[in-house]
Amino acid sequence: MWVEQLARRAPMTEPYPFSFIGSELDFRSLLYSVARDRVRGRDRREIARAFQRGIAQGLRDAVTAVCQTHGLDTVVLSGGVFQNELLLEDLKSLLTGGPLQVWTNHAVPPNDGGISLGQAALAAFGRFDGATR
Repeated sequence: MWVEQLARRAPMTEPYPFSFIGSELDFRSLLYSVARDRVRGRDRREIARAFQRGIAQGLRDAVTAVCQTHGLDTVVLSGGVFQNELLLEDLKSLLTGGPLQVWTNHAVPPNDGGISLGQAALAAFGRFDGATR
């Protein structure tokens, strides 16, 4: 949340590199860039914005590659990480206009509240007995 708030107060900036290589996101160049710019005294807001945009671009590359590999045309952006609305906005804008449909949360929160609702729905339909399967 802190990084998101810092990033929101920064102008648009070039993203830090966050490469998708093979089947992994390689965070080393991303973290190196953050550390290098902190040592150089770059404004924390700009660092946060470059970090956020780098994460979004790396995720875009990973999502695109996984969807191509498995013949998928839809990606669901959910979970606690997408409570970061700036990251969600950045990633959605990178995916818009491409071949993938993007689904996000609207009526149900993307975090534990959504999980709780899903568990309650399963229990209501008699498909959840609380045991791990």
